[in-house]
Amino acid sequence: MERRCDILIHYIRMCLYLLALGAVGAMGAGLYVDDGNGRTVLADHLDAEETADLARHMLEVLDLPAPPDDRPRRHHHDRGHGSAPTWLKGVYDTLDDYGKIQTEELDDDQRATVNAADTIITFVTRDRPDGHPNHGANKKLYFDLSGVPLDHSILGAELRVYRHSWAPEPLALHVYMVTDNHGGEREVAQRILDKPGWAAVNITSPVLSWLLIPETNLGLRLSVTSIGYRHEQHFHEVGISGSHDEEDNRPFLVGFFGLPATYSKKKSRRTRSISLPTTPRRTYRSTLEHGIPDSLCQMKQLYVSFSDLGWEEWVIAPEGYDANYCEGRCEFPLQADMNATNHAIVQTLVKVIDGPEAGLPSACCAPTDLATIPVLYYAYNNKVVLKKYPKMIVKSCGCL
Repeated sequence: MERRCDILIHYIRMCLYLLALGAVGAMGAGLYVDDGNGRTVLADHLDAEETADLARHMLEVLDLPAPPDDRPRRHHHDRGHGSAPTWLKGVYDTLDDYGKIQTEELDDDQRATVNAADTIITFVTRDRPDGHPNHGANKKLYFDLSGVPLDHSILGAELRVYRHSWAPEPLALHVYMVTDNHGGEREVAQRILDKPGWAAVNITSPVLSWLLIPETNLGLRLSVTSIGYRHEQHFHEVGISGSHDEEDNRPFLVGFFGLPATYSKKKSRRTRSISLPTTPRRTYRSTLEHGIPDSLCQMKQLYVSFSDLGWEEWVIAPEGYDANYCEGRCEFPLQADMNATNHAIVQTLVKVIDGPEAGLPSACCAPTDLATIPVLYYAYNNKVVLKKYPKMIVKSCGCL
């Protein structure tokens, strides 16, 4: 029990450590604490060196890369502009507390892939780095796959293509993998486009080959034909958006990545498994416990503003981190709203009976319900990443 308490106390200390990152900017960083009334107040200032050190540790705790030098510099109201970030922001908005997607717009297989992935990356089309002439450029797509996490496995990849509503005729979309610089290509996917809007095409196989052998990544070529015919149609005549068209409708690639099963199993053995219900994701600052004496075990507010950290130019969502933390005494009698386990109740009762001289430790005030925080951000070369961090938000506390 003492070892378990030590682990839980370490978690609480980590949360309190993150609290020190409450503000960075023109006013410098500060330490923010809960005032007992559901508000955080500035308790201490940090100097520039302490601020930089804490910011580095924040990146490490969240396993985020350093802010990219080539990130899009967008104003707050313009964040997430473009087809790839707009689509991924839509996925972000439908995730529940535990990183599971809640939408009927995806089929069962797509939902399963999104739910299994802990990292989703969108890639925008760009010119090939070898400078090879790109004839018919609007139909040619090249995606830079550098920066994909090496410790992750690919769960799936899809190309998303947009068709305007003013072209109702059903079409066949053909996707070819370019195999050499002399016109060689191989068809890797085909899909019927029978309605306007975005269409997804599974291209996991070519993306996997590019990740394994990067020099084979020469891009894709798209073509559209009338169903049952081989004659290729011009994109603009049939309402298909190509790689050089309006930014909000350009094709893009989505990669779904997850940690290997062996790693996940090892990791799960180091953490306590909690079976949790599925509920919509929300902000927890409005759900803090009320009516509990301040000295007793309860959840308290802990909020880190990404804007104060200077991350608003590359983190699209959320605007901050509602971490929260647990603090307070677990002493007899334990109240019903303190979420005490039966073991904690017995331990507390025995401690009262035996007296302090027996040396029995008190029950620990620790998280009983933890949620996932998804972070949507720009990476290098205009990639947009949605990364899920499980068990990073305290939803409720109890005596354990």
